[in-house]
Amino acid sequence: MKVLFVCPFVPWPLVNGGKIRTYHLLRQASAEVELHLRVIQEPEAVVGAEEALAPWCKTLRFFERSRPGSIERWSLPKLERWFHSRALLEAVRADVATGAFRLVHLDELLLARLVPPERAVAVVQHHHKLDTVLYDSLGEGSGLLRSFERWKLRRLEAESARRYRHHLLCSQDDADTLRARYGALDCAVVPSGFDPGEFRPSPNSVRDANRIVFLGSMDYGPNVEAVLRFARESLPRILAARPAAVFEIVGGNPTREVRALASAAVHVSGRVGSVVPFLERAGALVVPLAIGGGTRLKIVEALALSTPVVSTTIGAQGLGLAHGQHLLLADTPADFAAATLRLLGDTREAAQLGTRGRSYVHEHFRWEVLGRELVDYWERVAFSGALSPSR
Repeated sequence: MKVLFVCPFVPWPLVNGGKIRTYHLLRQASAEVELHLRVIQEPEAVVGAEEALAPWCKTLRFFERSRPGSIERWSLPKLERWFHSRALLEAVRADVATGAFRLVHLDELLLARLVPPERAVAVVQHHHKLDTVLYDSLGEGSGLLRSFERWKLRRLEAESARRYRHHLLCSQDDADTLRARYGALDCAVVPSGFDPGEFRPSPNSVRDANRIVFLGSMDYGPNVEAVLRFARESLPRILAARPAAVFEIVGGNPTREVRALASAAVHVSGRVGSVVPFLERAGALVVPLAIGGGTRLKIVEALALSTPVVSTTIGAQGLGLAHGQHLLLADTPADFAAATLRLLGDTREAAQLGTRGRSYVHEHFRWEVLGRELVDYWERVAFSGALSPSR
Protein backbone atom coordinates (compact mmCIF):
# COMPACT_ATOMS: atom_id res chain seq x y z
CA MET A 1 0.00 0.00 0.00
CA LYS A 2 1.29 3.48 -0.93
CA VAL A 3 0.86 6.14 1.75
CA LEU A 4 1.47 9.86 1.26
CA PHE A 5 2.61 11.10 4.67
CA VAL A 6 2.55 14.90 5.07
CA CYS A 7 4.26 16.51 8.08
CA PRO A 8 4.41 20.23 8.96
CA PHE A 9 7.75 19.90 10.77
CA VAL A 10 10.97 17.99 10.25
CA PRO A 11 10.79 14.94 12.56
CA TRP A 12 14.50 15.12 13.32
CA PRO A 13 16.43 15.44 15.59
CA LEU A 14 14.36 13.76 18.28
CA VAL A 15 14.18 16.71 20.67
CA ASN A 16 10.47 16.90 21.51
CA GLY A 17 7.43 14.66 21.79
CA GLY A 18 6.00 15.45 18.37
CA LYS A 19 9.22 14.71 16.51
CA ILE A 20 9.82 11.54 18.51
CA ARG A 21 6.30 10.27 17.88
CA THR A 22 6.29 10.97 14.14
CA TYR A 23 9.79 9.59 13.55
CA HIS A 24 9.17 6.29 15.31
CA LEU A 25 5.74 5.74 13.77
CA LEU A 26 7.26 6.40 10.34
CA ARG A 27 10.12 4.03 11.02
CA GLN A 28 7.88 1.21 12.18
CA ALA A 29 5.24 1.70 9.47
CA SER A 30 7.85 1.68 6.70
CA ALA A 31 8.38 -2.05 7.22
CA GLU A 32 4.82 -2.72 6.04
CA VAL A 33 3.78 0.07 3.66
CA GLU A 34 5.44 2.20 0.98
CA LEU A 35 5.85 5.65 2.50
CA HIS A 36 6.23 8.89 0.53
CA LEU A 37 7.12 11.70 2.94
CA ARG A 38 6.42 15.39 2.31
CA VAL A 39 7.80 17.77 4.95
CA ILE A 40 7.69 21.51 5.59
CA GLN A 41 11.24 22.66 6.18
CA GLU A 42 12.24 24.42 9.39
CA PRO A 43 13.22 28.12 9.16
CA GLU A 44 16.80 26.86 9.04
CA ALA A 45 17.79 23.62 7.33
CA VAL A 46 18.04 20.69 9.75
CA VAL A 47 21.44 19.06 9.50
CA GLY A 48 21.23 15.30 9.05
CA ALA A 49 17.47 15.20 8.51
CA GLU A 50 17.57 13.73 5.03
CA GLU A 51 19.99 10.99 6.09
CA ALA A 52 17.84 10.17 9.13
CA LEU A 53 14.50 10.04 7.28
CA ALA A 54 15.38 8.70 3.83
CA PRO A 55 15.84 5.04 4.92
CA TRP A 56 12.14 4.86 5.88
CA CYS A 57 10.70 6.49 2.75
CA LYS A 58 10.38 5.57 -0.91
CA THR A 59 10.46 9.29 -1.71
CA LEU A 60 11.27 12.28 0.52
CA ARG A 61 10.71 15.95 -0.35
CA PHE A 62 11.21 19.09 1.72
CA PHE A 63 9.29 22.33 1.11
CA GLU A 64 10.11 25.86 2.20
CA ARG A 65 7.62 27.90 4.18
CA SER A 66 6.02 30.81 2.36
CA ARG A 67 4.53 34.09 3.49
CA PRO A 68 0.72 34.00 3.54
CA GLY A 69 -1.12 36.58 1.48
CA SER A 70 -2.97 39.49 3.05
CA ILE A 71 -6.31 37.66 3.11
CA GLU A 72 -4.72 34.50 4.52
CA ARG A 73 -3.03 36.47 7.29
CA TRP A 74 -6.46 37.43 8.57
CA SER A 75 -8.41 34.28 7.74
CA LEU A 76 -6.00 31.55 8.90
CA PRO A 77 -5.19 30.71 12.53
CA LYS A 78 -1.65 31.35 13.68
CA LEU A 79 -0.56 27.71 13.34
CA GLU A 80 -1.63 27.57 9.70
CA ARG A 81 0.12 30.87 8.95
CA TRP A 82 3.35 29.81 10.63
CA PHE A 83 3.61 26.51 8.75
CA HIS A 84 2.19 27.85 5.49
CA SER A 85 3.82 26.46 2.33
CA ARG A 86 2.32 27.16 -1.06
CA ALA A 87 4.82 24.78 -2.68
CA LEU A 88 3.70 21.93 -0.40
CA LEU A 89 0.03 22.63 -1.17
CA GLU A 90 0.66 22.42 -4.90
CA ALA A 91 2.83 19.31 -4.57
CA VAL A 92 0.34 17.42 -2.39
CA ARG A 93 -2.54 18.21 -4.72
CA ALA A 94 -0.44 17.06 -7.66
CA ASP A 95 0.45 13.85 -5.78
CA VAL A 96 -3.22 13.19 -5.00
CA ALA A 97 -4.23 13.88 -8.62
CA THR A 98 -1.95 11.07 -9.86
CA GLY A 99 -4.19 8.49 -8.19
CA ALA A 100 -1.07 6.59 -7.08
CA PHE A 101 -1.77 6.70 -3.36
CA ARG A 102 -4.16 4.58 -1.37
CA LEU A 103 -4.11 6.90 1.65
CA VAL A 104 -2.96 10.38 2.74
CA HIS A 105 -1.84 10.91 6.34
CA LEU A 106 -1.96 14.55 7.51
CA ASP A 107 0.26 14.76 10.56
CA GLU A 108 -1.32 17.81 12.24
CA LEU A 109 -4.62 19.70 12.20
CA LEU A 110 -2.98 22.71 10.53
CA LEU A 111 -2.67 20.62 7.32
CA ALA A 112 -6.42 19.99 7.10
CA ARG A 113 -6.98 22.17 4.05
CA LEU A 114 -4.19 20.62 1.96
CA VAL A 115 -6.28 17.90 0.33
CA PRO A 116 -9.16 19.07 -1.90
CA PRO A 117 -12.65 18.19 -0.60
CA GLU A 118 -13.32 16.38 -3.88
CA ARG A 119 -10.86 13.52 -3.93
CA ALA A 120 -10.60 9.82 -4.66
CA VAL A 121 -8.23 8.92 -1.84
CA ALA A 122 -8.78 8.15 1.85
CA VAL A 123 -7.36 10.63 4.37
CA VAL A 124 -6.38 10.19 8.02
CA GLN A 125 -6.19 13.38 10.06
CA HIS A 126 -3.66 13.00 12.87
CA HIS A 127 -3.92 15.11 16.04
CA HIS A 128 -0.80 15.06 18.24
CA LYS A 129 -3.04 17.00 20.61
CA LEU A 130 -6.33 18.84 20.26
CA ASP A 131 -5.08 22.33 19.42
CA THR A 132 -8.40 23.92 20.35
CA VAL A 133 -8.32 22.37 23.83
CA LEU A 134 -4.72 23.45 24.35
CA TYR A 135 -5.48 27.00 23.24
CA ASP A 136 -8.42 27.23 25.62
CA SER A 137 -6.42 25.76 28.49
CA LEU A 138 -3.46 28.09 28.20
CA GLY A 139 -5.67 31.16 28.57
CA GLU A 140 -2.98 33.55 27.31
CA GLY A 141 -4.19 37.03 26.43
CA SER A 142 -7.73 38.29 26.27
CA GLY A 143 -10.08 40.43 24.26
CA LEU A 144 -11.22 40.43 20.65
CA LEU A 145 -7.97 39.21 19.07
CA ARG A 146 -7.87 36.12 21.27
CA SER A 147 -11.54 35.41 20.61
CA PHE A 148 -10.95 35.81 16.88
CA GLU A 149 -7.96 33.42 16.98
CA ARG A 150 -10.00 30.89 18.96
CA TRP A 151 -12.83 31.14 16.43
CA LYS A 152 -10.42 30.53 13.51
CA LEU A 153 -8.88 27.51 15.23
CA ARG A 154 -12.32 26.06 16.01
CA ARG A 155 -13.36 26.66 12.40
CA LEU A 156 -10.29 24.75 11.16
CA GLU A 157 -11.08 21.82 13.45
CA ALA A 158 -14.69 21.80 12.25
CA GLU A 159 -13.50 21.92 8.63
CA SER A 160 -11.27 18.92 9.26
CA ALA A 161 -14.18 17.00 10.79
CA ARG A 162 -16.38 17.91 7.83
CA ARG A 163 -13.83 16.83 5.22
CA TYR A 164 -12.43 13.70 6.86
CA ARG A 165 -14.15 10.86 8.64
CA HIS A 166 -10.97 9.23 9.95
CA HIS A 167 -9.00 10.79 12.80
CA LEU A 168 -5.98 9.47 14.71
CA LEU A 169 -5.35 10.64 18.28
CA CYS A 170 -2.89 10.04 21.12
CA SER A 171 -5.46 9.41 23.84
CA GLN A 172 -8.99 8.14 24.33
CA ASP A 173 -9.89 11.38 26.09
CA ASP A 174 -9.02 13.41 23.00
CA ALA A 175 -10.98 10.98 20.82
CA ASP A 176 -14.03 11.27 23.07
CA THR A 177 -13.82 15.07 22.94
CA LEU A 178 -13.65 15.10 19.15
CA ARG A 179 -16.61 12.71 18.81
CA ALA A 180 -18.66 14.70 21.29
CA ARG A 181 -18.16 17.81 19.18
CA TYR A 182 -18.69 16.38 15.71
CA GLY A 183 -20.57 13.11 16.00
CA ALA A 184 -20.00 10.40 13.40
CA LEU A 185 -16.22 10.33 13.18
CA ASP A 186 -14.10 7.19 13.05
CA CYS A 187 -11.47 7.89 15.71
CA ALA A 188 -8.53 5.59 16.40
CA VAL A 189 -6.18 5.93 19.37
CA VAL A 190 -2.48 5.14 19.01
CA PRO A 191 -0.57 6.41 22.06
CA SER A 192 3.09 7.36 22.08
CA GLY A 193 5.71 4.88 23.17
CA PHE A 194 9.39 4.18 23.66
CA ASP A 195 12.27 2.38 22.00
CA PRO A 196 13.39 -0.59 24.14
CA GLY A 197 16.82 -0.40 22.54
CA GLU A 198 17.34 3.11 23.88
CA PHE A 199 15.47 2.82 27.17
CA ARG A 200 17.29 -0.20 28.54
CA PRO A 201 18.24 -0.10 32.23
CA SER A 202 21.97 -0.01 32.92
CA PRO A 203 23.12 -2.71 35.33
CA ASN A 204 25.33 -0.27 37.26
CA SER A 205 22.89 2.64 37.59
CA VAL A 206 22.19 3.91 41.12
CA ARG A 207 19.20 6.03 42.09
CA ASP A 208 19.63 9.17 44.15
CA ALA A 209 16.75 9.40 46.63
CA ASN A 210 17.19 13.18 46.76
CA ARG A 211 16.95 13.79 43.00
CA ILE A 212 13.61 14.82 41.47
CA VAL A 213 13.41 15.14 37.68
CA PHE A 214 11.03 16.78 35.23
CA LEU A 215 11.32 16.04 31.49
CA GLY A 216 9.83 18.02 28.64
CA SER A 217 10.31 20.79 26.10
CA MET A 218 10.66 23.89 28.21
CA ASP A 219 9.20 26.29 25.67
CA TYR A 220 5.88 24.38 25.65
CA GLY A 221 3.24 26.24 27.66
CA PRO A 222 1.79 23.35 29.71
CA ASN A 223 5.29 22.19 30.72
CA VAL A 224 6.37 25.70 31.73
CA GLU A 225 3.22 26.17 33.80
CA ALA A 226 3.71 22.80 35.48
CA VAL A 227 7.35 23.42 36.40
CA LEU A 228 6.70 26.91 37.74
CA ARG A 229 3.80 25.70 39.89
CA PHE A 230 5.76 22.71 41.23
CA ALA A 231 8.82 24.85 42.05
CA ARG A 232 6.74 27.49 43.83
CA GLU A 233 4.09 25.41 45.59
CA SER A 234 5.31 21.81 46.05
CA LEU A 235 9.10 22.01 46.15
CA PRO A 236 9.27 24.19 49.32
CA ARG A 237 7.28 21.53 51.18
CA ILE A 238 9.66 18.85 49.94
CA LEU A 239 12.75 20.84 50.90
CA ALA A 240 11.38 21.43 54.39
CA ALA A 241 11.39 17.65 54.92
CA ARG A 242 14.43 16.80 52.76
CA PRO A 243 16.80 19.81 52.60
CA ALA A 244 19.21 17.91 50.34
CA ALA A 245 16.59 17.35 47.63
CA VAL A 246 17.35 18.70 44.15
CA PHE A 247 14.82 19.44 41.41
CA GLU A 248 16.31 18.88 37.94
CA ILE A 249 14.49 20.39 34.93
CA VAL A 250 15.56 18.62 31.72
CA GLY A 251 14.36 19.93 28.38
CA GLY A 252 15.30 22.20 25.50
CA ASN A 253 14.71 25.94 25.14
CA PRO A 254 13.88 26.84 28.75
CA THR A 255 11.99 30.11 28.93
CA ARG A 256 13.22 33.11 30.91
CA GLU A 257 10.85 32.22 33.77
CA VAL A 258 12.21 28.67 33.92
CA ARG A 259 15.84 29.79 33.80
CA ALA A 260 15.10 32.18 36.67
CA LEU A 261 14.27 29.18 38.90
CA ALA A 262 17.91 28.02 38.88
CA SER A 263 19.39 27.76 42.38
CA ALA A 264 21.20 25.33 44.63
CA ALA A 265 17.98 23.29 44.83
CA VAL A 266 16.84 23.71 41.21
CA HIS A 267 19.03 22.71 38.27
CA VAL A 268 17.97 23.79 34.77
CA SER A 269 19.79 21.42 32.43
CA GLY A 270 18.42 22.53 29.06
CA ARG A 271 18.58 20.16 26.10
CA VAL A 272 20.58 16.98 26.69
CA GLY A 273 21.88 14.29 24.36
CA SER A 274 19.96 11.56 26.14
CA VAL A 275 17.43 11.62 28.95
CA VAL A 276 18.32 8.08 30.01
CA PRO A 277 21.07 8.99 32.54
CA PHE A 278 18.78 11.54 34.19
CA LEU A 279 15.95 9.03 34.52
CA GLU A 280 18.23 6.26 35.77
CA ARG A 281 19.55 8.29 38.69
CA ALA A 282 16.24 9.98 39.58
CA GLY A 283 14.54 9.15 42.84
CA ALA A 284 11.30 10.24 41.16
CA LEU A 285 10.02 11.72 37.93
CA VAL A 286 7.38 14.37 38.58
CA VAL A 287 4.62 15.21 36.08
CA PRO A 288 2.67 18.07 37.71
CA LEU A 289 0.70 18.93 34.56
CA ALA A 290 -2.58 20.79 34.91
CA ILE A 291 -3.31 20.72 31.16
CA GLY A 292 -3.92 17.42 29.36
CA GLY A 293 -3.50 16.24 25.78
CA GLY A 294 -0.37 15.57 23.78
CA THR A 295 2.03 12.70 23.60
CA ARG A 296 2.74 11.98 27.33
CA LEU A 297 6.08 10.45 26.39
CA LYS A 298 7.78 11.37 29.65
CA ILE A 299 5.84 8.89 31.80
CA VAL A 300 6.22 6.00 29.37
CA GLU A 301 9.96 6.61 28.95
CA ALA A 302 10.48 6.90 32.70
CA LEU A 303 8.62 3.68 33.49
CA ALA A 304 10.52 1.90 30.71
CA LEU A 305 13.56 2.44 32.96
CA SER A 306 11.64 1.55 36.17
CA THR A 307 11.83 5.19 37.32
CA PRO A 308 9.24 5.91 40.05
CA VAL A 309 6.64 8.45 38.88
CA VAL A 310 4.39 10.98 40.60
CA SER A 311 1.82 12.59 38.29
CA THR A 312 -1.35 14.58 38.37
CA THR A 313 -4.38 12.62 37.21
CA ILE A 314 -4.56 14.63 34.00
CA GLY A 315 -0.83 14.20 33.40
CA ALA A 316 -1.24 10.41 33.24
CA GLN A 317 -4.66 10.46 31.59
CA GLY A 318 -5.28 7.86 28.92
CA LEU A 319 -2.32 5.63 29.75
CA GLY A 320 -4.25 3.06 31.78
CA LEU A 321 -1.86 3.35 34.73
CA ALA A 322 -3.21 2.69 38.22
CA HIS A 323 -2.48 4.74 41.33
CA GLY A 324 -0.53 2.68 43.86
CA GLN A 325 0.22 -0.02 41.32
CA HIS A 326 2.29 1.66 38.60
CA LEU A 327 2.72 5.22 39.92
CA LEU A 328 1.35 7.70 42.45
CA LEU A 329 -1.28 10.29 41.51
CA ALA A 330 -1.81 13.61 43.29
CA ASP A 331 -3.66 16.75 42.26
CA THR A 332 -2.99 19.48 44.81
CA PRO A 333 0.44 21.02 45.57
CA ALA A 334 0.37 19.63 49.11
CA ASP A 335 -0.65 16.13 48.01
CA PHE A 336 1.89 16.21 45.20
CA ALA A 337 4.67 17.10 47.63
CA ALA A 338 3.54 14.35 50.02
CA ALA A 339 3.48 11.74 47.24
CA THR A 340 6.95 12.77 46.08
CA LEU A 341 8.31 12.57 49.62
CA ARG A 342 6.68 9.16 49.99
CA LEU A 343 8.65 7.80 47.02
CA LEU A 344 11.91 9.45 48.03
CA GLY A 345 11.58 8.13 51.57
CA ASP A 346 10.45 4.58 50.76
CA THR A 347 12.84 3.21 48.15
CA ARG A 348 11.28 -0.25 48.42
CA GLU A 349 7.82 0.97 47.43
CA ALA A 350 9.34 3.21 44.77
CA ALA A 351 11.21 0.26 43.23
CA GLN A 352 8.06 -1.90 43.25
CA LEU A 353 6.05 0.78 41.47
CA GLY A 354 8.83 1.22 38.91
CA THR A 355 9.07 -2.51 38.26
CA ARG A 356 5.32 -2.93 37.75
CA GLY A 357 5.22 0.19 35.60
CA ARG A 358 8.04 -1.15 33.44
CA SER A 359 6.21 -4.42 32.82
CA TYR A 360 3.07 -2.51 31.84
CA VAL A 361 4.70 -0.15 29.34
CA HIS A 362 6.73 -2.96 27.77
CA GLU A 363 3.49 -4.78 27.07
CA HIS A 364 1.55 -1.79 25.72
CA PHE A 365 3.84 1.01 24.56
CA ARG A 366 6.73 -0.33 22.50
CA TRP A 367 6.97 1.51 19.17
CA GLU A 368 6.85 -1.75 17.22
CA VAL A 369 3.44 -2.51 18.76
CA LEU A 370 2.15 1.01 18.13
CA GLY A 371 3.46 1.08 14.55
CA ARG A 372 1.50 -2.07 13.83
CA GLU A 373 -1.64 -0.46 15.28
CA LEU A 374 -1.14 2.55 13.01
CA VAL A 375 -0.76 0.39 9.90
CA ASP A 376 -3.82 -1.65 10.90
CA TYR A 377 -5.84 1.57 11.05
CA TRP A 378 -4.46 2.83 7.74
CA GLU A 379 -5.39 -0.46 6.07
CA ARG A 380 -8.90 -0.43 7.51
CA VAL A 381 -9.40 3.16 6.36
CA ALA A 382 -7.87 2.62 2.92
CA PHE A 383 -10.08 -0.34 2.10
CA SER A 384 -13.28 0.86 3.77
CA GLY A 385 -14.36 3.03 0.86
CA ALA A 386 -15.48 5.86 3.20
CA LEU A 387 -13.86 9.18 2.26
CA SER A 388 -15.82 11.67 4.36
CA PRO A 389 -18.02 11.82 7.47
CA SER A 390 -21.33 10.03 7.03
CA ARG A 391 -23.63 12.88 7.97
